[in-house]
Formats: sequence, C-alpha cells, structure tokens
Amino acid sequence: MIENYSIAIRLLNIQNDKIANAMLAPYGLSHAQFKVLNLLYARPAFSLRQVDIEDFFQISNPTVTGILRSLEKKGLIERKTNPDDSRSKLIGTTEKAETMREDMQGIEQALSARIDSVFTAEERDRFFEYLNRIIESQLSAEELYKYREPEEMKK
Repeated sequence: MIENYSIAIRLLNIQNDKIANAMLAPYGLSHAQFKVLNLLYARPAFSLRQVDIEDFFQISNPTVTGILRSLEKKGLIERKTNPDDSRSKLIGTTEKAETMREDMQGIEQALSARIDSVFTAEERDRFFEYLNRIIESQLSAEELYKYREPEEMKK
C-alpha cells in the first residue's frame, strides 16, 4: 500500500490521464483539452478569459495558450473581445463543441464511475469530504472561491 500522499495522488492522476486520453482519442482531444472544454461548458457562454482558466487549473500561461490554440484549430472554441476590457478576450465554445457536449459529459461520467466503483456511497461521500478538507486547508478563501462549482457560486 502506498502511504505517501504525493505519490498516491500523482499515480492516480497519471492513470486517470491515460484512461481519459484513450477515451478521448476518437475525438482528437487530450485530457487537458477535455478539462478546459468541460470548464467552458460549466460556465456561462463567453464568461472566461485565458487568465481565469490559468487560475482555475493552476497552470502556466504558455500551457493554457497551447491548449486554447489546439482547441481553436479544431474549431471547438472561439475568442471574442471582452466588452469590459478590449485588451482581453473572452473564450467560449463553438457550435461544433456544443454538438459534442453530451459525449463529453458521458466521458466525464465514465471516468468518475471508474473511481466510484471502488467505493460504497458512504465511502465516496467520506472520500470527497476528506479531499475537500485537504484542499481547504491548503488554499486561501480567495483561491477556494475560484474552484467552486457554478451552483455554489450562485448561493
């Protein structure tokens, strides 16, 4: 049994990436691109800037730039000038991406189901309770707000 948090979390992430990449191959998407698409699906249309994506996933500007360029080349996202700040662009999904939304949600559910399958409902709830406790202990209140689900933000 692995008893090192960093190693255990890293191994789970690597395995999840491998499985996700295999499931996404028919769509020509990487797991990283998939995660960005899912974030865009979860937010109101054209409400996110590149920096918001960088902040949410805690990844660098060049990495997000590459992901967005790939999604743009595939015709899945577009950028529009931000009406509140003409120096920045708002990012949203295209009609092509919207036609894939249901499939992407199915893949997300399948990925979650693989992990859920090893837990009872009570264990799953406890697992998320523990994960959220760890996350909350590591992040400031401002950082936590960024990671809230859209439904929680409305409260």
